[in-house]
Amino acid sequence: MPPLLVTSAETESPPEAASLELVPRNCTLKAYTKTSVPAFKIAGDFLAYASPDSTYAVTRRLMDGANSEIIIGIYDFSADYMKDLVLHTMKRGVTVYLMLDIDSKDEQALFDELKKFGCKAVPAPSCAAKTNRYFPSSHEKVIVIDRLWTLVQSGNYSANSIPFNATDGGDPQHFVTGNRDMGVAIRSRPLAAFFARILRADMKLELGGGAIEAAEAPPTPAHPDLVEAMPKNIPAELFPSKRFTSSAAISVAPVLSPDNYMKRVPDFLRSAKKSILIEQQYIRSEHPEVVILLDAIKAARQKNPALDVRIVLGKLFAAKDVPKEKKNLDTLRTTYGLRLGQHIRYIDVNRFVHCHNKLVIVDGTAVLVSSQNWSRTGVAQNREAGLMIRYPALARYYAKIFESDWKSGLKKVPIPGKTSTIAPEAVAKGNFVEVRAADYAEV
Repeated sequence: MPPLLVTSAETESPPEAASLELVPRNCTLKAYTKTSVPAFKIAGDFLAYASPDSTYAVTRRLMDGANSEIIIGIYDFSADYMKDLVLHTMKRGVTVYLMLDIDSKDEQALFDELKKFGCKAVPAPSCAAKTNRYFPSSHEKVIVIDRLWTLVQSGNYSANSIPFNATDGGDPQHFVTGNRDMGVAIRSRPLAAFFARILRADMKLELGGGAIEAAEAPPTPAHPDLVEAMPKNIPAELFPSKRFTSSAAISVAPVLSPDNYMKRVPDFLRSAKKSILIEQQYIRSEHPEVVILLDAIKAARQKNPALDVRIVLGKLFAAKDVPKEKKNLDTLRTTYGLRLGQHIRYIDVNRFVHCHNKLVIVDGTAVLVSSQNWSRTGVAQNREAGLMIRYPALARYYAKIFESDWKSGLKKVPIPGKTSTIAPEAVAKGNFVEVRAADYAEV
C-alpha cells in the first residue's frame, strides 16, 4: 500500500499532490489503426449491477463459475481482495490473462505477484508502458469469462469502485461505502469473442506483435492516496443486481474509444425525444469532442422543448478545481441551457465517496454503460469500452438507480474542505476511506 495522504481538518483543501497525474499521459504515441466495431443481436441473459451495492457480489459469482479462462483488461487494480479472488480462481486451474495500465509501484507489485503464480500478465499499451505506447490511458474495464460472459463496467478493481459487499445489494447493517459505478454482464459467445479479440490485440500491441506472455512494465513512483472521512450515511436505497432474459434479439453495440464512440454517441443523444439521463465523473465542456456531445443534447432539446435532461456529476477533490468547475457550469448554462439544480446535480457525498459512473440513458429505453469520461482523451484517444443496449427493461433498472441518486444529489457545487477530509489522529479511530488516485485523476 502506498503512503496515505492524510489531510488535516484545519486545511482548506487536499494538498496539490492529491490531483497530480499518476504518470504523464501526454507521451508520444505510436499510430493506432482503428478497428471495425460490429453491432450484435443477442437473445439471452443480461445481468445489470452497480457499485457500491452489487459489483463485488456479481464479479465473485461469475469468477467462481469460471471453468477455463478469464481475460481482464482494466485501468486500476488495487483491491487486495480482488487479487485474492483472481489467485483463488487460478488455483482451480482457470487460466487468467490480465492487461493492466500500471501506474504505481503498488500496482507493479500486484502485477508481479499475479504473474509469479501463473497469470498471463501484460502491461497495457498506454503512456504507462515502457516502449509500445498507443493510448494515453488504457482505461477500459472489460472482463471475458469462458468465452461466454462479457462484463463491461465503469468501475475499476479499487476498494471504492468494487467495495467488499459480499451480499448482493449490500447488507445495510454492514455496508461498505464506495463510488457510484455501473456495469452489465451479457451471456453471448459472439460478443465475448469480439471483446476477447480486442483485448488480445491490445496485448499484442504492447508486446510488439509477439506472443501473449508475461512482460515487464517500467516501475513508476508511488502516488500518495487521499484519506477522507467516510460518508455518514449509506445510499438512500440499495440495489441488488438483476438478471434479464430476453427471447427476442436485443440490439447491443460495443462503443470503443478511439474507434467509434464519437460516431455512435452523438447520434444516440440526438435521437432523444423524451429524456436524457447522465451520470458522469465530470464534463469538460471546453474540449472539442465534448462540445459535439453537448451540441447533440442541445439539438435534441431544440426538437423537443420538453425534453427531460438531467445530469449527476462527481465530487471535486481540490479547492483549486472550484473556479474551473464554476466556469464549466457557466458554459453549460449559457450555451446549453443546463442549470445547476434543475438539470445538474452533484453526487451526495454524505452517501457516496464519488460518482465514478459514465452512464447515459435515452428515452428510458436504451442505455450506454461504459468507461468513457466526457473528456477529449476519454471519448477520442484512450482505449475505452462500453455497450449501447436497446432494452427498455434493462434501461429501467439503471434509471431507477439514477432517480435515487438525483433525488439525494447536491444542488450546489460541493466545495472540498473540512467536511471531506479528516485530521491525522482520526485515522486511528476508523471511519475513513482511502481514495485511490485513479478514482479522481482526470483521464
